[in-house]
Amino acid sequence: MKKCSLAFGLASALAFSAVGASVDVYPQSFRGGWGLDVASVDVIGSPYLIAHGMGRPVVDAVAEVDVPESGDWRVWVRTRNWTDGAPGKFRAVVDGRELPHVFGCGATNWTWESGGVVRLSKGPVRLALRDLTGFDGRCAGVVLAAPDAPAPTGALDVRGKRPSVTRAFDFVVVGGGLPGCCAAVAAARAGLRTALVQDRPVLGGNASSEIRVWCGGEARHPIVEELRGLFMNRNPLAAECDRSRLATLQREPNLAVFLSHRAFAVEKKGDAIDSVKAIDIANNRVVAFKAKCFCDATGDGWVGYWAGADSSYGREAKSETGEASALESADKMVMGASVMWESSLANDDVPFSAPWAEPFAEGGAAVNGEWFWEYGHWRNMVEEDEGIRDRLLLAIYGAFSLAKKDPANARRMLTTCPYVLGKRESRRLVGDWLFNEGDITGKTQFGDAVATGTWSIDLHFPHPTVSYMAKNKHKNHGRFYIPYRSIYSRNVPNLFMAGRCFSCTHIGLGAARVINTLSQLGVASGNAAAMCVERGCLPRDLFTLGLVRELQRRIGGDWPGNPDPNRKGWVYVDDEMAGVELDGDWTSTRCLNGGMSGDIAHTSCGWKSCYAVYPLPVARPGRYRLYGRIPYTWEYKECVSIADVTVSYGGRDVTFAWRQQINTGRWNPIGEVEVGPGAKLVVKAQDWKNDIVLDGFALEPL
Repeated sequence: MKKCSLAFGLASALAFSAVGASVDVYPQSFRGGWGLDVASVDVIGSPYLIAHGMGRPVVDAVAEVDVPESGDWRVWVRTRNWTDGAPGKFRAVVDGRELPHVFGCGATNWTWESGGVVRLSKGPVRLALRDLTGFDGRCAGVVLAAPDAPAPTGALDVRGKRPSVTRAFDFVVVGGGLPGCCAAVAAARAGLRTALVQDRPVLGGNASSEIRVWCGGEARHPIVEELRGLFMNRNPLAAECDRSRLATLQREPNLAVFLSHRAFAVEKKGDAIDSVKAIDIANNRVVAFKAKCFCDATGDGWVGYWAGADSSYGREAKSETGEASALESADKMVMGASVMWESSLANDDVPFSAPWAEPFAEGGAAVNGEWFWEYGHWRNMVEEDEGIRDRLLLAIYGAFSLAKKDPANARRMLTTCPYVLGKRESRRLVGDWLFNEGDITGKTQFGDAVATGTWSIDLHFPHPTVSYMAKNKHKNHGRFYIPYRSIYSRNVPNLFMAGRCFSCTHIGLGAARVINTLSQLGVASGNAAAMCVERGCLPRDLFTLGLVRELQRRIGGDWPGNPDPNRKGWVYVDDEMAGVELDGDWTSTRCLNGGMSGDIAHTSCGWKSCYAVYPLPVARPGRYRLYGRIPYTWEYKECVSIADVTVSYGGRDVTFAWRQQINTGRWNPIGEVEVGPGAKLVVKAQDWKNDIVLDGFALEPL
């Protein structure tokens, strides 16, 4: 049987025989209100369209196809009934005629359903998918075939075709989450011709508007601060960060960004990767990306998996790692994935009813859901993405349907409910060092450190009574370091890892997995790749040849045994140092979102007349520039925040007004002072209207 493979949007016919021709319409050929899910390509065989209207039918998905000959054609649709009650119903509309068959009500596995026979004229024909419910009907392709032709088999899969395009670079990063973005920008700014290959239409991964996770942990590096998200969980303004992030990357002259390119395989020369192959979703073709070095920032460790990299999954046994908190026996449990959702008030009543989902809510009614709406701990995070996501959607629809029975919620409507999972853990690749619990609790001073973290060991596990929720345990141990040896593969010689698939144990990942910390690994990978290309060496060589100190200098900042040369002589004043006095009612918080100078920030309401006293550990008298730093999320607090900062030395007091909500998350100059041994600094709110926050101060000799 000859087939016509259609490109995205407007299809163009190929050569056909008059007998037995068929027309393949790939799911990525459609435009309209349906989303395109690519997370399960390796399981389903192709992307699939999803009518994710949160209970309100979405706009038709439309493609224009070129029919090779006039006559009768049978319409086949690859679909599935995703749950009991068949909520995802839709119809096909061919050349303006809505077919009577309702799709999404049949088999629960992916299969081809016949929509009936239509008579069509030769030439362009408009094909549409008409959503009937808004409850996640799905379509993995359409085939027009002869009326008596057998049903199609398998997926409409372009992956078996030879690459139609080959692109060559110095460095290829696969995965456009924050770690991948940081790796790509770091490499491009270091002079490498760099490609960033991303399977979604936006950048940011968990931090993007598609998932909306806040960027937790210490940002530390300017590139991380430049690209990270600025908002907390579920905030719709994450879309603003999407646009800004993409614009930043597109301005880089050495960086090419390939959105909607779903990587699916690698080609190797010996043990090394020669190219990564990806589906160009917009043009329905295969592209090969060749490079000298590669970075796996996919989260699920796909590039490493295809290349045969050593990997791990689940929780290790104590006998394997020596970790104090590890299990006696290893198992396959991981931290779950979340779908964070919310509803808003409309101007009028908004109907919503999903009785088929209510049993999955297990009696719980809700109008929003945070991170702890989490599932999949005991399922395979890599292979069961669709099923894990669907179970969370059932809980959400069921809980909201129950909540809508209360008249007080009559005006509520679902406004945020991602169909892309926010994952915490899945496959982890193995490097020369397995970052572990002892490195966190013992504060290992790695000579090859390339990233720092301040997050607690934050491990998630299933809720004891609610199947779609989770609990967590926090154990905070202060700042820790991650070594260079954990960001390259131990057996694929030209592969770096950035993001949650870096070389670590389950417990080690618990502290390192937050977005800002993982993004530092991206910065390190990009700079390391530049050094490898410049020297014609491999990632491991930077360690074995003693070149990591140069890498640290390129990254910048203080490292164990290697202080930042750009801040020579700086005196740091942290909230946890000896002699700090807090008077009044303060709230202390560890691990705030990004840019902290230490492990703790303190917050107080000005009307409570609180103040703080810091000793200034200055060894030599002289003139210094005083800096202050607070977490950048303070910028978005709904309060006025002006602190009076008074420096006392030699019987003289100098007071500055510090507007704390400007340029947060960075070292900001407050003023110049004459200080020496015995100097102190006092901070208090300027007046009763002010809330203030304390994180850290620094003195730069002038």
